Amino acid sequence: MSSKPNKNVQKPAAAIKATQATGTPQAQPAAAKGKFSAKGKLAILLGAISILLYANTLKNGFVLDDNSVIMKNTIVMKGVSAIPEILSTPYRHGFQISINDLYRPLTMVLFATEYQFFGPNPSPYHFFNVLLFAACVILLFLFLDKFFEGRKTTVAFIAALLFAVHPIHTEVVANIKSSDELLCFCFAFISLGIFTNYFRSGKTSQLLSGAAVFFLSLMSKETTITFLAILPLMFCFYKNENRKRGINISISAVVAAAIFLAIRFSVLTTYHANSLAAIDIVDNALANPALSFPSRIATAVLILGYYIKLLIVPAPLIADYSFNTIPFTAFSDPRVLLSLAVYIFLAAFSIRRFIKDQRDPYAFWIFFYLITLALFSNIPFLIGATMGERFLFFPSLSFCVVAGLLIEKWIGQPAAASLSALKAPKVLGVIIPVCAIYAVLTISRNPDWESNYVLYSTDVKKAPESVKLNYWLGLELELPMCDAEKDPAKQKQLVDEAVVYLRKALSLRPEFVDAQVTIGHAYAHNGMWDSAEYHDKMAIQLSPNRSDPLNNLAGVYFHRQQYPQAIEYYKKTIESNPSFAVAYANIAACYGSLRLMDSSNFYAHQAIRIDPGFSKPYEILAINFKMLGLPDSAKKYEMMAQNNNAK
Repeated sequence: MSSKPNKNVQKPAAAIKATQATGTPQAQPAAAKGKFSAKGKLAILLGAISILLYANTLKNGFVLDDNSVIMKNTIVMKGVSAIPEILSTPYRHGFQISINDLYRPLTMVLFATEYQFFGPNPSPYHFFNVLLFAACVILLFLFLDKFFEGRKTTVAFIAALLFAVHPIHTEVVANIKSSDELLCFCFAFISLGIFTNYFRSGKTSQLLSGAAVFFLSLMSKETTITFLAILPLMFCFYKNENRKRGINISISAVVAAAIFLAIRFSVLTTYHANSLAAIDIVDNALANPALSFPSRIATAVLILGYYIKLLIVPAPLIADYSFNTIPFTAFSDPRVLLSLAVYIFLAAFSIRRFIKDQRDPYAFWIFFYLITLALFSNIPFLIGATMGERFLFFPSLSFCVVAGLLIEKWIGQPAAASLSALKAPKVLGVIIPVCAIYAVLTISRNPDWESNYVLYSTDVKKAPESVKLNYWLGLELELPMCDAEKDPAKQKQLVDEAVVYLRKALSLRPEFVDAQVTIGHAYAHNGMWDSAEYHDKMAIQLSPNRSDPLNNLAGVYFHRQQYPQAIEYYKKTIESNPSFAVAYANIAACYGSLRLMDSSNFYAHQAIRIDPGFSKPYEILAINFKMLGLPDSAKKYEMMAQNNNAK
């Protein structure tokens, strides 16, 4: 009969000292002074790989939401002087007023600081994103090594390497706006490291520091609210040597989260930006009130299956998964049943292993995946998007760690305990080809984020039924690209191409107001006034108080010389947006055309009052005074218009 090993055999004195000093067994000899340890070198290698993979993003510009959070955000453009305002206003308050906004002040402070020093030059912003990602990878490696108590450095390195090269992260790193995700991740894993130190030492200062850094993570992005479940799972069950300290960690995180949520609620409520019901169907198709509850849940389950597919086979990668990219489905769909079966298996597998052994790493990391993804699943509650690759930034970590654990199991745990295992043929035979494929996909995806046009025109081919991709591409062709083109023939060609994509967007979602407004503007640009009038009226019908279609429809009547109708709609524009200087100037032009000079002059002066740097009202006044036979006054306003144009 075999005898069981004695768990109470005393360790040698040297081993006890080492364990007491560090809290972990000394798997590796200490590095000599002035030299990097083997783990330090691995951390540097991971950082270097991360930087090299995303070096080609430095030539990219501002894309997607970069405009709303940086380039067209009036608060961020004030620089560091706006920090107090940033801390007390919603996320996009400097760009637009929204009834359903967010609160991510630390990220906006970063953008304001970058704008202070670099202005509208995108390269430094991309550089800092790459550095932040490298920091994420290094922090992840160091945390995982600490998580496994120095016994699975090979697993920690493989997991961090897979995380670094995985193409699913291209959106987060290549899109400047996603600095929020990177900051959130960095602070989250710094806090986990500090909490781990507290768990070993019991120092109150470390407990408070961990809670403070966790608070900073929440102030960057709300994603780590899921850590309120992760932390007790980790420190009360997986690491269960001291339940009291585990409970203290969990309570401190709850307090930090409560403070954050209280501040968030106060700010959003103050600015009437806390409406949970204001989710546009175009952003999240599952918000469609006509969609039955079973169909909504079935489609959400299918999307969860797509997430697993993207973790294993990260292609095709698409910038937008909004309305109609993923059609609604039902539980009779075999893909839904397969996805549901996979998630039931993951839940049952992890629960079974957890019951058997609370310190089972497979159980912990599968729980980590399920918990962090639940926030974006659209099952317990709807979020502002149907699906997004950025939502896998935290959950993908579980995929990488489980892959590392499976490789460890394959080569044998005793062999994996040594860093020399990284050179083993079995390890290299798996890691090299997988990382090479992932690295190629990552590097080749990064240039797609070069500009809005490149991104939209690339991705609409992969998702031709996406309303937003069709709309965004049409908008890009019709406005910035057309405005930058000087050749009238090429301008018309760009607008004609824009109309094709805008029509496609409207065929998929006729109620999409933005597309109605943009296509109306496009038709007006090409002088197709009847079509412009039709779409402007459709937009007004869908959104009666929106200023841009009112202004555009007034412009149609102005070009037809139907001045009374134009004045009517320009005045409605002002009612909708009292600070719209262009509308005041246009009313002045209408009254001038009707030879009603007093009214024309009045509205021209109103436009100047709102925007003294706007040239058009000065030009109108100059024309009016010429017609009134007052050349001196006309000359005065001509000079003022010229001075404004020269600025």
